[in-house]
Amino acid sequence: MNTQRITPLQLTCLCFAFLSGFSTQYLLEAKMIMQDVWMANELAVCWVLVILKINTYIQNQYPHRNMTEIIEALYGKWIGKLVLGYNTITMVGLGTLSLRSISLFYTTAILPNTSPKLIMLLVLIVTTYAASLGLSAIARSVLVILPFFAVAILVICVSIYRNVDINPFMPQFRHGIPIMVFGTMMSYGFPFGKSVVMSYLFSEVAEQKKLFKACSIAVVMSCAYLLLATYLSMGSLGENLFKAATFPFFSAIQLVKFGEYIERIEITIIAIWTILTMYEVITVQYVFVKITGRIFGLKTLKPLYIPAGAFIFGVAVNSLPNPAALVAYDTRMLPVVSLGSACLLPLCNLGMTLIRKRKAPVPQT
Repeated sequence: MNTQRITPLQLTCLCFAFLSGFSTQYLLEAKMIMQDVWMANELAVCWVLVILKINTYIQNQYPHRNMTEIIEALYGKWIGKLVLGYNTITMVGLGTLSLRSISLFYTTAILPNTSPKLIMLLVLIVTTYAASLGLSAIARSVLVILPFFAVAILVICVSIYRNVDINPFMPQFRHGIPIMVFGTMMSYGFPFGKSVVMSYLFSEVAEQKKLFKACSIAVVMSCAYLLLATYLSMGSLGENLFKAATFPFFSAIQLVKFGEYIERIEITIIAIWTILTMYEVITVQYVFVKITGRIFGLKTLKPLYIPAGAFIFGVAVNSLPNPAALVAYDTRMLPVVSLGSACLLPLCNLGMTLIRKRKAPVPQT
């Protein structure tokens, strides 16, 4: 297993890419609460920052262990393995959602005659190889991709802004507390709650004291990007078209006119979105293999990557077979399911850490 550590900057970039992949494609929480979506997004960010603070605190109590080892130390060997097994289910779920999302986008907007299975298979071949290279190689590659992403998104956003006539976030406070709470849960479940996956990478970061800062910067940047995409999409499309569009931000991009070069701009954006979504799958596969190796006590993880990729592919092919099922899961199940791995489990880990800390000194090796 590759033990070379990454820098806090690389962790920030990887976390941002992991959170931002296809986060701007569906904008489901925005379709639900419209003008009040910015409040839901910001509340979700505050929530996830608290969870990240908890996870970094736990990691700092066990500086020489990774999160899989910490969980076994907190709960004991067998209960710890059950907790890790639950986390593998979470990783497979995230991988399935990413694969289904990218295949739905391609088959709906670009390649309607291409099988979704073929698209998912091609993506997994690439991501399996990338994950097997190790975290250091993954993190270095992100530093190459993000500048292109920043420039392309900046140009597109400036161009879309010319089509915005009104402030789409006004008037505010149009919804009651229950729907606002659920909208916040949707925003937390996707995309911000996914940031807890980064806790399994904390032990591989060079400067442990900067973990929270690195992740919090990525979360805030991801929120800013999501709010910008939502603002521009709602402002340029209008309420009715925004709700009707399957991919609102992509529809807003299609309104931008640069003469005969519009297709080239769309292709550039599609390529960047695809690469960022691949980073979601790569990170999930890497963490999945890491957790699985710990459960079975394996010393070498390299042989696991291909079986892990095949397993995730099998689950993805047999799950959420149509767009309606995918949207229904994202809007009804995911906000509730994400509370387990992204909220309740970190709180339980914190409670066990405090109990262990009172009973005995924290082991340093």
